Amino acid sequence: ATGRDPVGDLTLWQDAVRLAAARPGSGLTAGTRTLYASLAAAAGRDTAELARAVAAWRQGGLDGLEVLEEAWDPPAGRFDRARPLLLAADLPAFRPWRNRLTHPVGHVQLRLGRTGLWYAYESEPGRDDWWPRGTPDLDPVGALTGLGASDGL
Repeated sequence: ATGRDPVGDLTLWQDAVRLAAARPGSGLTAGTRTLYASLAAAAGRDTAELARAVAAWRQGGLDGLEVLEEAWDPPAGRFDRARPLLLAADLPAFRPWRNRLTHPVGHVQLRLGRTGLWYAYESEPGRDDWWPRGTPDLDPVGALTGLGASDGL
């Protein structure tokens, strides 16, 4: 209707993630596992990478996938104001690295997307296995809602 192809600019990987994310349901059924294996193989990735990417796509579409895959250096401003906001919410001092703020215990992370939204991630403490969780938000504290973060984590 607009004369613009919304998927025309996607890479093979991004389109594979989009197709997998469009599959209804949250569990990996036999059919979903087969689809994931085919799509991941076609894109030169493995099914675990695809599952994580699907979670990111479901969290925020193409922007969510970019937040998962790309660390970048944000300009001063929104990123710099996030740490005091987290401290004001009685959260511990998150450690900054590029566009990411990580809880000192290392089980919750916030990532700032290029569109200005904050995306929450979780991992097992002591592991570097980050998975997208929750809903993106303009407020870093708001992005942690539902993760138990507002209770001091």
